[in-house]
Amino acid sequence: MSETPLTLAQQLALCQQVARLVRSKLPISGELARLADSASGPIGQAATQVDRDISQGKPLAAAIAADPSRNSRMLAACIEIGELSGCLERTLDDWTAMHIARSHYSRKLRAAMVYPSLLILVTMLSLGYVIWHLIPEYRITYAQFGETLPVWLDWLLRIREQLGALLLVMALLAVLPLIVWVVRKKSYAADGLPRETVQRLLVQSLGAGLLSRGIGHGLPLNKAVPLSVAASGGSDRDVSRAFESIQHQALVTQLAREASILLCALYSGVTNPAETSGHLAEVASFLRQQAEDRATRNERWLPMMVAITIGVLTILTYVFLIYLPWILLMQRLGER
Repeated sequence: MSETPLTLAQQLALCQQVARLVRSKLPISGELARLADSASGPIGQAATQVDRDISQGKPLAAAIAADPSRNSRMLAACIEIGELSGCLERTLDDWTAMHIARSHYSRKLRAAMVYPSLLILVTMLSLGYVIWHLIPEYRITYAQFGETLPVWLDWLLRIREQLGALLLVMALLAVLPLIVWVVRKKSYAADGLPRETVQRLLVQSLGAGLLSRGIGHGLPLNKAVPLSVAASGGSDRDVSRAFESIQHQALVTQLAREASILLCALYSGVTNPAETSGHLAEVASFLRQQAEDRATRNERWLPMMVAITIGVLTILTYVFLIYLPWILLMQRLGER
């Protein structure tokens, strides 16, 4: 009977626990059993499953990240780098920190979108009310003077009949910047990295950090580079070609440009492992800071773009459906 793949939340909880156990030099198997006894729900079930797998001789990566999903493949590579370099607790901390940062960023952006969402709702209700009640007044006015309905009023009446569809289209246009962001957040480029800039920077920061820890603890380049590419979401083909790119002094697309340059310098003998490890740690920190700065800009830019879009749509609606028809009506009455 196949085991149920662990969810991201379960993997995060177990990785944090394993990191604490490794840091305290305690056996993983027995202590995870205690966690299974003390925890309830999905976390306890996951701890029981992983503890059983490890006690049966499965590697930690196969126990926690057994499914073929992109996220599990990245976690498995992080675990392997940690085990080979002897700093498993730190690589697990790096992996969990990346996901915590991504979750924190998403929560803050959702909170920032509360006001624009309320603005869209109020605007749609007010526009719908005005359009629904004002356009019939134009028809009544023309009827009082025995006028035939002009073409523009006939079109307005047809638009009123499709008011629900009109408001829906306007709401979708208003949230278009957010829709684009969500699509980019859930999509990946050909190199396996997220298309959305903040997440891309966080993944590249993880890759640089893993390289720093691996190289700093004596892991050879032909092991550290492919595993870091795998931990960054690269495909099997990317992983197999990663070290070859460094040998040919070429950039590895899954890694940050600065990280690739440092790896090429290390391979050619320009720098030593200790220096390269320190510089890679600085690159990882710089990329994290870039991700935070970009996330802060997005928290301001996305709600602002939604507010600007709804403002433009409101102006256009009032001009073409309310003010301009009213002016035409006054001109027609003035000609009588």
